[in-house]
Amino acid sequence: MEEVKELDGELAKLLRLVGHEVMSMCLNEAAEKVTNSSKKKGVVVHRREKVKYSGIFGIIEVKSPYLWHKQQGWGIRPVVEKLGIKPGERSIAVKRALADFGVEESFGQAAKRFKEHYGWTVERGTIRREVEAIATSAESFVEKRLLALETKYNNLVPPKRRTGWNRVLVELDGCQIRTGILLSSQTEELTPLRRLKKRKRQTDWREVRVGLARPVENKESRTFIARMGQYPELVSQLHNAAVDQGLSIYTLVFEIAEVVNGLKEATDNQIYQFSVYS
Repeated sequence: MEEVKELDGELAKLLRLVGHEVMSMCLNEAAEKVTNSSKKKGVVVHRREKVKYSGIFGIIEVKSPYLWHKQQGWGIRPVVEKLGIKPGERSIAVKRALADFGVEESFGQAAKRFKEHYGWTVERGTIRREVEAIATSAESFVEKRLLALETKYNNLVPPKRRTGWNRVLVELDGCQIRTGILLSSQTEELTPLRRLKKRKRQTDWREVRVGLARPVENKESRTFIARMGQYPELVSQLHNAAVDQGLSIYTLVFEIAEVVNGLKEATDNQIYQFSVYS
């Protein structure tokens, strides 16, 4: 009876091995094709290298030769330049899994969860770097998008043509999260494994404020904002989120938020009409 209940788990291990082999075959075949297509008269294989690529089934070694033109003196790595497979590159599926696990709990626990789900090991430092890179990219994308909305609202659309929902709801709340930075330790003590100088962690609690805007008549259409910053910065983004949801000079805005010092003043300056509910 117990063996039957464990059958799907054993099959999952087998399917991961099959998936790894299939991915390896596909990637190396694609690498060979782009390499052959890059070979022209005078171009020779200068170095036969392999790069490690992380797919959802595990780490795959992909042939990535370096081609060299003797007469003209230039080189090319077709697998890197045409397939985008660089040393240490990860697939979108792997990046998504690392980010999903990494934002939910500690990086050490995220590494354990990743191994439990996908059957191979990723170091916690790798998860940390991936989460930080994606977070930075996401923050930049959101800021650029909101700035573009503000520009469109202020400069590109004449007031008489602005259309929007009759009522827009904006909500704002916050919570405290623990943050920390590593500082040099005053002692000369070294770490036991890598023999590096030990550092100490300085822990701080910072408030993260999260908001959204949506038409009152439509609960499904929402634009979210989140940041660690002062109320004027936050409300500026909240205003742009409301623009994304159809805010115009004719729109009645309702705000649900805590009545705290600085919030009402920032809202008065940047959003036209509102009602505050604590």
